Amino acid sequence: MDPIKKFCPLALLALVLFALTAVTACKQEEEEEETPGSMSGTIVYDIPYYVLKGETVTMTASGIIYPKEVFYKWFVSGVYSDTLTASTITVKFPDSLGVFTVSAHSYAPGFYSSSTSQQVTTIDTTWNTSLSGLSREDQYIIDERDDQAYYYVTIGDLDWFSQNLAWDGVGTPFQASDAAAPLFGSFYTWNEAVEMEVCPEGWRVPTQEDWESFAEALAGKPLPFIDNWKGLGVLASVDAKMNGNRIWPYSPDNAHTNDFGWNALPLGFTFVGSEKLVTGYSEYGCWWSATEKNDTQAYYRYIWYDLGDFPMSYTDKDDMRASVRCVRTHPQF
Repeated sequence: MDPIKKFCPLALLALVLFALTAVTACKQEEEEEETPGSMSGTIVYDIPYYVLKGETVTMTASGIIYPKEVFYKWFVSGVYSDTLTASTITVKFPDSLGVFTVSAHSYAPGFYSSSTSQQVTTIDTTWNTSLSGLSREDQYIIDERDDQAYYYVTIGDLDWFSQNLAWDGVGTPFQASDAAAPLFGSFYTWNEAVEMEVCPEGWRVPTQEDWESFAEALAGKPLPFIDNWKGLGVLASVDAKMNGNRIWPYSPDNAHTNDFGWNALPLGFTFVGSEKLVTGYSEYGCWWSATEKNDTQAYYRYIWYDLGDFPMSYTDKDDMRASVRCVRTHPQF
């Protein structure tokens, strides 16, 4: 056979293989070049979960550490139909009650985008508006430290706040939202509540004896502090609504009759260092006792949505934050 004829098919095959290899390599390079990278970091912005209706809030997005050059776009559902492009924006929420979603997105050429979202609830702190269904008598005091008004009820020989303490000298407002404090109060550690005497002058965090007096008035008979207080959670809790939605879930075991106007709500509790994260909202209400269990732990009482009782428990003094109801001996006693 002619050597040239024998060589030609082999050469042609080699050329084809070379071309295929080159094309594959080019495609791989193109794919490597076109595949977006991933950003490092998480978008953060500090906005409250609750704001007053019509309130204007400024928020700044940050948290992406790579790449260095990023830009942010904002989406605010129900407020703006267009996106807002800036690291810092100012938002005026509607003058109406509702829930709005705020989303921040980060972008950079050659990178996947990143995003985070948070819901913001607009509220009205006027009596019986956002928070409705509570009982309120004509008795109230003004806390001279911040001019906050507190309504109270007389139960037995004691006057009890019919709302949670909201003094901001220590502790943290509900879900770290200042606007919510007049409705839901603040959370305090035991050390903050008792050692720092958070109640207004002439009032105190309830002791074991104060709680036992409360139980006797509700039950019509003496009950020990270390007891589940069967059925008293029904009498002390209120079937209230927040922006039209029931706060306590339905349970056949707790009708929330609020017979004495104590207005217990299931606001949960939080922990030091995680103030925006509320545990047990719509499930538990927790209130401190000034009584210690030992050097590091103290008692609190709680109501669970699916039980009619008002039991006690205990926890570390400087870790959990719970609600406070201030109490005093009624002036005529």
